[in-house]
Amino acid sequence: MDKIHISDKQIQERVVHSLEKVWDLTDELVDFYPPYDGYTVTVFGSARIPETNPRYTEVVEFCKNLARLECNVVSGGGPGVMEAANRGAMEGKLPNSPIKSVGINIELPFEQSTNPYVDESFPHKTFFTRLQHFTAVSDCFVAFYGGIGTVLEILTVLQLMQVKKIDNRKLILVGDMWYGLIDWFEKEMLNEDLQLIHRGDLLIPRLVPHYQDALEIVKQHKIELGI
Repeated sequence: MDKIHISDKQIQERVVHSLEKVWDLTDELVDFYPPYDGYTVTVFGSARIPETNPRYTEVVEFCKNLARLECNVVSGGGPGVMEAANRGAMEGKLPNSPIKSVGINIELPFEQSTNPYVDESFPHKTFFTRLQHFTAVSDCFVAFYGGIGTVLEILTVLQLMQVKKIDNRKLILVGDMWYGLIDWFEKEMLNEDLQLIHRGDLLIPRLVPHYQDALEIVKQHKIELGI
């Protein structure tokens, strides 16, 4: 039998084509995660905020109120703000309520064990699929105090909303720390020399000082969606 000779370029093209199929399949697989019944809020925030910190308590109280409004609560499933979110959902859940406290976890060599306050836990090996999972099931995203991971989550959601890959959602940033981020966007991306974004893009995230303000936005959004 004659040998078939394949050039390096052909091999490269086949590999690239195969990888494109893999990413398409990944998109389709993430879509298998159906939205939950009712309104769903995903809470972003740092794993490093301890139970003794008042900010932890603030997140617990916020999510208690969400549960009383019959909202599902989703977090990254880990400690800190994530644990506070799931804990609040569990503590605020009414008897026989169908709402879920969900953890969408990431496998890391540090920091990220699943907290004990989840009804369901979904482990992910990559941030890419985990972020897709968040966006697939959520009506609203609320970011509290966080570091680089939280910024990644905020910017992913912001970019998807900007280009209308997801719509009819809310992105709420709670606390003074986020005002500087939006100020930086305006200073560096929207100035006399450069117009790198539209001014309307800065209106996508709702900045609020307290969780009570975020709660009012959630209530209004639920009414708008009829949920």
